[in-house]
Amino acid sequence: MKAHSKVFTLLVLFALWIGSAVAIEHTVGLRGGLTMPFVDMDDEVTNHIMGGINYEAWLLDYLSLGIYPYYTQLEGEKGLGSFESTLIGGDVMVKLRPVSEKLSLNFQDAAVRRISPFGQLGFGVVHHDTEVGAVDDDGFSLSAPSAALGVSLQTKWKINLDLGAQYVFANSDKLDMYEKNVSDSYLMPFIGLGYTFGGKEAKMTAKKVSSEMTSRLLRNRISMEQNFTLSGVQFEIGSAKLTAEAQNTLDEVAKAMENSPSTRVEIHGHTDNTGSLELNNRLSLQRADSVKEYLVSKGVAEYRMSTKGFGPAKPIATNDTEAGRAENRRIEFVIVK
Repeated sequence: MKAHSKVFTLLVLFALWIGSAVAIEHTVGLRGGLTMPFVDMDDEVTNHIMGGINYEAWLLDYLSLGIYPYYTQLEGEKGLGSFESTLIGGDVMVKLRPVSEKLSLNFQDAAVRRISPFGQLGFGVVHHDTEVGAVDDDGFSLSAPSAALGVSLQTKWKINLDLGAQYVFANSDKLDMYEKNVSDSYLMPFIGLGYTFGGKEAKMTAKKVSSEMTSRLLRNRISMEQNFTLSGVQFEIGSAKLTAEAQNTLDEVAKAMENSPSTRVEIHGHTDNTGSLELNNRLSLQRADSVKEYLVSKGVAEYRMSTKGFGPAKPIATNDTEAGRAENRRIEFVIVK
């Protein structure tokens, strides 16, 4: 193995170690697409299929360090000459995927939670096995820069779809064995499918923040003595309309309030930080009002209930993971004596 491929292998192992140690979340997935060569034998070129895998360690919710191995081929002709080259490559790249509402589209409670542009920059190593007639040549070369641009769709099921194109500058003029002192390169338009799962840091943060609420907030237990929240009180996507499950859960709250006629409650609506602050503040109050209206329809006196909407201002879990955001989208019942 040549020196630069050994260095690349060490850097890959180092990146894996760093990613595993400090990542908030991890993404693993598959990529597929085409390879469009930019080589000297370019009178007639053939686009080939590219396939690869990827691993991304999210150091922040918008920044990852990733490793992207792939397999593809190059083919072209010039005059009476032609070449075929098989490539096995791998890149280490930093990925920037904005999450702010100014640079991305965020949809609360929708199947597609976020649509974001992304950019990647890094370097790698590519091994080529090239045939020109009866002549065969192979070797390693450094690929730098390796860069990509695209759009990422993130879903509520933690499955991401990336649509992009990666440009690889091979720093070698031997991929087609036709040397003109100009390095060969290629463009790989791709579709990537990945699954994201949480890291230790996010779980510990969620647990720490959540534990601070334990003394004053019961989970999934109706009480007329202590503040509580119920995971079953959910709403239709992007609205304040209660789901059928939520109505069944609130029926139990109505019964508990009927059995404690002197108890009064404040109904607090909360959201995660996805979307604009104005939208979340309005939606949180609308959802609290919707709960109150339903309880009134079940016979609870209106004067016994008041509502407030806090938007994303009072999270009980981290907003950096889907699980945390789901906990933050809640209705709280605060007992008022």
